Amino acid sequence: MTGLDGTQADEGLESLAEHLGLFVERAGHHLGFDLACSIMVVDAGEVRQAASSDPRAAHCDEVEAAEHVGPCVDAMESLQAVLVPDLRAETRWPSWRSTALATGFRSAAAFPAHLAWPARAALNVYSERLDPWDRDTVVRCDVYAQMIGAVVDLCLRTEELDRRRAALETALEAQAAIDRAVGAVMATSGCDAAEALRILQTATRQGESDLPEVARAVLQRLADAHPR
Repeated sequence: MTGLDGTQADEGLESLAEHLGLFVERAGHHLGFDLACSIMVVDAGEVRQAASSDPRAAHCDEVEAAEHVGPCVDAMESLQAVLVPDLRAETRWPSWRSTALATGFRSAAAFPAHLAWPARAALNVYSERLDPWDRDTVVRCDVYAQMIGAVVDLCLRTEELDRRRAALETALEAQAAIDRAVGAVMATSGCDAAEALRILQTATRQGESDLPEVARAVLQRLADAHPR
């Protein structure tokens, strides 16, 4: 994966949190060192990951996430940028507003990332200056938000593929155990495969274990009875 500065990102950066952390670390270079940035990702109604370049911005996001009210939430729901030129004049989101003012910010903005994945993400930007949202700054922030969206999409798709691969591996391992147990029951009981499978299924109904667990237990007992 290529980093924002054109360099190749470390292959070890596998998690969404690490990627988002990399974005906020570079936010000053791309958006301006006088801006504090944070990223919010919501998946299945829960805040999945968040990263921040400034603990004050992180604190503001915590308030917003806890109450599910604020410019970032509005931006994600409307898919429109939300600008707050002057926090002192702002009347919406009172808890978030008072937190942002108390931490020293004078203005803020939220830019939604457009995702293909069924999740939501947004870039929050805070400033100690009054209304720094000129056209150039807004465009750069929006472009940055879309970069974030591309990374979030990629990471979430990778996570889903990993989950599916793990589920497939678990299913294959379970089937292999069942197959071995059927063979073992056939050898010890002198029955055919259908009868051996019926014996295992009967054992599952008699206990609280599923078929793979019964199969593993059978194989373990045989291994214990006939150690190599």
